[in-house]
Amino acid sequence: MKQSNRLFVAWAVPALLLTICTLSIEPVDAMLKSDKKRYSEEVKEIFDHAYGAYMANAYPADELMPLSCKGRVRGVDASRGDIDEALGNFSLTLVDTLDALAVVGHVDEFIRAVGLVIANVKFDADFVVSVFETNIRVLGGLLGAHTVMLSLKEDTKLRAQYPALDKYNGELVQMSLDLGSRLLLAFDSATGIPYSRINLRYGLNAVSRQNQATCTACAGTMLLEFGALSRFSGDPKFEQAARRAMEALWSRRAVHTELVGETINVTSGAWSRTDSGIGAGIDSYYEYLLKSYILFGDETYFTIFKLQYDAVMKSLRQGPFIFHANMYQPNVVVRRHLDSLQMFWPGLQVLHGDLTNAKDMHRMHFELAQRYDFSPEGYTPEFNVHWGNWPLRPEFIESTFFLYKATKDPFYLEVGKQMVDDLKEFTKVECGFAAISDVRKKSHEDKMDSFFLAETVKYLYLLFTEPEDLVLNMDDFVFTTEAHLLPLTLSQVNLSFSPFEPVKAARAGNTPKPTRAWTAVCTAPTHSWTREAFLEIVGAAARSRKCVLPPYEVHAAAANKHISGATKKVVGVKYDRRKYIAPEKLNVSSKSDLLFLQSMGIFVEQVEEGYRLIHHSNLDGSQGKGLEYMKRLVQAQADRVNEPRMGTAAVRFGSPEQITGGVVVAGQASFGTDLEEHDAVFGGSVAVASPFTACTELENADDLGHKVVLVQRGDCMFVDKVRIAQSAGAEAVIVVDNRPLEANAKLFTMSGDGVDDVEIPAVFVTLEDGHTLIDHISDYGDEFTVEIFSSKWEDDLEA
Repeated sequence: MKQSNRLFVAWAVPALLLTICTLSIEPVDAMLKSDKKRYSEEVKEIFDHAYGAYMANAYPADELMPLSCKGRVRGVDASRGDIDEALGNFSLTLVDTLDALAVVGHVDEFIRAVGLVIANVKFDADFVVSVFETNIRVLGGLLGAHTVMLSLKEDTKLRAQYPALDKYNGELVQMSLDLGSRLLLAFDSATGIPYSRINLRYGLNAVSRQNQATCTACAGTMLLEFGALSRFSGDPKFEQAARRAMEALWSRRAVHTELVGETINVTSGAWSRTDSGIGAGIDSYYEYLLKSYILFGDETYFTIFKLQYDAVMKSLRQGPFIFHANMYQPNVVVRRHLDSLQMFWPGLQVLHGDLTNAKDMHRMHFELAQRYDFSPEGYTPEFNVHWGNWPLRPEFIESTFFLYKATKDPFYLEVGKQMVDDLKEFTKVECGFAAISDVRKKSHEDKMDSFFLAETVKYLYLLFTEPEDLVLNMDDFVFTTEAHLLPLTLSQVNLSFSPFEPVKAARAGNTPKPTRAWTAVCTAPTHSWTREAFLEIVGAAARSRKCVLPPYEVHAAAANKHISGATKKVVGVKYDRRKYIAPEKLNVSSKSDLLFLQSMGIFVEQVEEGYRLIHHSNLDGSQGKGLEYMKRLVQAQADRVNEPRMGTAAVRFGSPEQITGGVVVAGQASFGTDLEEHDAVFGGSVAVASPFTACTELENADDLGHKVVLVQRGDCMFVDKVRIAQSAGAEAVIVVDNRPLEANAKLFTMSGDGVDDVEIPAVFVTLEDGHTLIDHISDYGDEFTVEIFSSKWEDDLEA
């Protein structure tokens, strides 16, 4: 691994921090303009090599295969599964790269490429495509190119220099209407949330309807493109559909936490995955809430964004990391690894004005990139690799660009220089740039995704290029999630919509208030420095129309300091010995108890049936007491498991033909009704939960009242399954194992989480016995019944 000329970041090593602090006090103009210009030219060379390789070896195919030196053609090359749903034989890379051509100054080639797209790209193809990818890459690419065309034509000098600009008559909007109308069919669901896939020719056919689940980002990343299409064309139906989808997602949040899940059923509106975070599956949902406010001026979007941003930072952040947690119970981490898509978050924080937290998180990501030269697709908090590939992603350099734009700190230029050097050294091949299949080995993968030119290289070029050297005033635009340019002047187009009803109902206290039916406007900031900082990023168009901006919440003192992105040590929660909690009294469902653990560097991660404790010594503020406390906590838990309620239970089942069809042995639960203390039988007819794992809202909840509900082990804690069934009115719960019982193994007691809110009994049965029960349900339906009781009472009951 290359180590020379590196800035090293360490969270808790004073010697290294001293070196970094020395770097941080360099003057703002430490990087000479000539040095910036040199890297600007190097980035343009990267762009030219990649774009030239695509046009020479792949066009009109969707993607370049840089190791094979050919184009990837869907239906011809071997299928890669869902990944290929970004392809539709519509010259994806060229469409996605159009506005980037203008950004890097290739106006002649931009005009020529627009002509190629208008003449040759068609959307009437019998392909099932991803609605999300097609929207952000293709529709966004067309609208971004149209935006650039209009901007170039407004410049009299450029019109004189490039007379071909006058030949453009809005053809890209007509193409966008064609594609947008095809994508619009995906919104034909019971909830208004779009299906994840659509057939470009036949709409919602059997294949595209087959998958009822879609990710939150997939449904919530439509509004910029669809809103722009409505405002460019004058047809409001696109923005209305995207707005309704955003409202449908918001209205199904966990109200007490303000969090949303990762995937949702477009028909029922039930969450398929209740993991909440900022990475893959959710990321750009947050981005489009804030950017929709900036672009369209509707305060509703800022209201929602502010509530959910605060919820994320309060509930999901642990030290420098933002973990995935259950949207209903965010105290416990449900996924240990993080993904590289999270690296967009510091850039979004800059737009929101939260510079301090943006710097902290970017600094952590930079340390990760230092270790491997690139950021692995998945990684652990200890920076071990979970998924080793790096597909030329833009998110880290995107955040680097926004942080430099806001702070002018030369540290971020140094970060960009290292990225340029690494791209040239490790990814450049004869026919373009190849994705990295393993960051540890620097091995290549035969693909160059369209976003490499559309985003990664574009942000690098903007990082190093002076504004006066650009043909476009970048302050006039908002970047989409694919870095396509949309004009701030779109907010002047009058389209009226009603405010979200859920926002009105949920609003309380000092939450920002949405407007009534609105005509696009901007609202005023409360601090003059935030206005300047925002205008520096978002722009002259806003300034010229006296657009006033969101009420950012960054302290002026922090914003006025050019503190290097590599100087501040990450600190965890402050340890306070006066708030000591004895291990045997600790409740991991309590927020205050979790904060106490975090003050000693101890973090709690949820695993399939319980918890795992992780100790981070560099976040231990208790002078080394954390590790010893964790050992005592483990022993206390072991003592708790050995307490009473370890007896077995019995499940007796019957049918009309055989009222005592059989009895199976079951394990008890350490929560809910204690069967040994009740001389009673709990039972009734039986139903199977849907989904079977019962970790999300039950689709058949209306059918479970006063029944014994069967659920399957896995995906969440036992106690959470029982809570969900209890909320549906279940009489009792039988948890079925999801794996065969090992030889000589005994049924165990299902553990809880310390919260005493379960009032029904729950038992655990083997996979084999569970199948027996399910077979009887299939045979007898509601006439099949079970009785649950303690094995202690079995003889008395039979007598």
